[in-house]
Amino acid sequence: MERTTFRRFAIVFALLMLLSSAADARAADPSPAPILGKDSFFTEAGFITGFGYSTLTEGDYFPVPLIAHLGVDMKRWVPSLQDHRGVLTAFLEPQFNLVFGAEFSTEGGASIGLKYRYPLNDAVSVYGLYSAGFLFITVDTVDQANGFNFANAVGIGVQFNVMPGAALDLGFRFRHVSNADLRDPNCGIDSYFGTIGFMISY
Repeated sequence: MERTTFRRFAIVFALLMLLSSAADARAADPSPAPILGKDSFFTEAGFITGFGYSTLTEGDYFPVPLIAHLGVDMKRWVPSLQDHRGVLTAFLEPQFNLVFGAEFSTEGGASIGLKYRYPLNDAVSVYGLYSAGFLFITVDTVDQANGFNFANAVGIGVQFNVMPGAALDLGFRFRHVSNADLRDPNCGIDSYFGTIGFMISY
């Protein structure tokens, strides 16, 4: 058992080192990412997916997120951030999620939030985020009324630059869904997500 755990850890560590080495090599390329520019309102755009886990009275609840990420650098409105090494962005995330488990259902909605990203070097950055918004859910459960709900999430992650202005994004999020006691039942649905995405920034 311990040998299997060690092997898994070694494989994950080797993959992270490989990603970091590839990112270092590509970061030296002076060519900018072609999609976003100085005249764009959004300074960060990307797509995020992954896998979530939660449980309901009826059984497992496995959301698969399909999220578009659009961010704006807050330096535009907060001059004191101009000389700061980290990047604070306000973001919008429209999403449509497929849910598997005890029954198939869907989720759809949008969130707004703040994300702070800090570069450790030219190739690797770490970040934390918080978001809040609305989510329509179709699941039929005694735990939570379906239809309109609120959703908020916190997350952490790491980004590996794969070319100038473009990064592979790996993250973890915790999300709470409930309706602020607008309808019964309202026990809430708490989900844990592992995410992977691709980000382009200017």
